[in-house]
Amino acid sequence: MNFRTLFLLFSVSCLSLSCNDKAESVDTAMTGAWMLKSVIYPTGYTVSYPNSRGYTRCKIYDSDSSFYHVELLSVSSETMIVPLEMERYTFIKDAADTLLVENGRFMLHFQLSGDTTYTVFNNLEQELWVKVNDMSASRMDEIKSIVKNNIDSCEDDVRSFVFSTSEKRLKRVNRSMFYVTVVLALLALLLLMYIYRVIKRNRAIRRELQLINEQNALMPQPVVQAMRMVEQEFFSSEYYRGLRARIESGELMRHDEWSAIEQNIKPVYPNFISRLYNLHNLSTHEYQVCLLLKLNIPPTLIAKVLCKEVSSISSTRSRLYSKVFGQKGSSRDWDAFIATL
Repeated sequence: MNFRTLFLLFSVSCLSLSCNDKAESVDTAMTGAWMLKSVIYPTGYTVSYPNSRGYTRCKIYDSDSSFYHVELLSVSSETMIVPLEMERYTFIKDAADTLLVENGRFMLHFQLSGDTTYTVFNNLEQELWVKVNDMSASRMDEIKSIVKNNIDSCEDDVRSFVFSTSEKRLKRVNRSMFYVTVVLALLALLLLMYIYRVIKRNRAIRRELQLINEQNALMPQPVVQAMRMVEQEFFSSEYYRGLRARIESGELMRHDEWSAIEQNIKPVYPNFISRLYNLHNLSTHEYQVCLLLKLNIPPTLIAKVLCKEVSSISSTRSRLYSKVFGQKGSSRDWDAFIATL
């Protein structure tokens, strides 16, 4: 080491000790991560970073006067990191310039602009560095850990690493949050559609019930008498007596026999079946219970012909009343309503 170099190092040390107060504000502003933005060469040629290959450099300055220098390379969706150096840094302020000293090297004409960019001349090349305010503490810790553990490696090949903790965890969290948001949005949409259908259905039921009441109330007396006569003839007919006898004997109904019941009941109660389905989307079991009720078959015989418990038939009737009227009601309430259809 020649005399000139020793003199420079001695001068740096002296200036550093005498200018601590002036360096403190600059040091505080420098703390954090910085990314190389561009390099202007003596000829005026400028290179912007990250370049076309996705390459740039990053420095992290700690408040303990240490800094970590790495190369970054974007490969596909990953970011490769190559550790370069971990050294000390300090600032020296004299009458002419502010000097940023890193690892014993001078970077003259240091200029900090609004705590977001700084410019230095390094070997006549002007470097522009931009502060990265959105780099998380966990990512900076990861970079520093990689540099600390691998900068002194004796391996000849270049050591490179992929961000594996903060970056990938953030991607997983963002992807999970996206899926959760989509699922919640779909569930909310389905819920709104269900609520809309329920409201629409309830309005239709109220209109149908109002129409039934109005038709029954405004029906002329001669029509009422004529309907009663048709009803009496049906219940005294040979078909009904035979059907009732088969039901009382517990004989099961075939599919064609249920169709025959529908055909025989339509002339007596023309609107009965259509009104039922306008009020509620009946299951086969519910529909058969309603048909038998309209035929004046008692619940005990309905349970017998449908191979159900009497309690099950009672539950079906009370459940139908609740669904149609939107309030609790007994099985007898549903029977009384069936008689009005």
